[in-house]
Amino acid sequence: MDLSVGLRLVLATPVLVAVYSYLLIFLIGWTSEIPWPSWWIGSFPNRHVAALIWIIGSHTIGVFSAAIPTAVATVLVWRKQAMLLGLVVGVIATILGVLPSLTPDIWPLVWNSHRIFFITDQIKLVVAMPIAIWITQKLLPQSGLPTAAFG
Repeated sequence: MDLSVGLRLVLATPVLVAVYSYLLIFLIGWTSEIPWPSWWIGSFPNRHVAALIWIIGSHTIGVFSAAIPTAVATVLVWRKQAMLLGLVVGVIATILGVLPSLTPDIWPLVWNSHRIFFITDQIKLVVAMPIAIWITQKLLPQSGLPTAAFG
């Protein structure tokens, strides 16, 4: 890896982490506030299943909505190793998101009440970037965007 590629990586990583983290907070919050449509509850066997699917679905939409613009920027910045950069960005953003909940007052509440949600949410935060990068790399060659100049 030559110096310019390494410097670009060192400069791009914190910027992409900040963008991804901000978008995650904003878009997960925004999608969680969208009320379900009137027909939603009647489409499922009970209210519990309907609520769970709505919560998981809206969270997933929020995560991927944050990952897509960040993935496009990642591919434009570092085309050849975008997947590695996206994975690093996803891991760092996930760690930054989890750190506040590790305090002794909050962690028992998170871990003892919704363990499976917590684990699947962290997996989503990490894998959303690589999946969005893969999709972006498949779509960008056909779009005509200037990616060759970025590596």
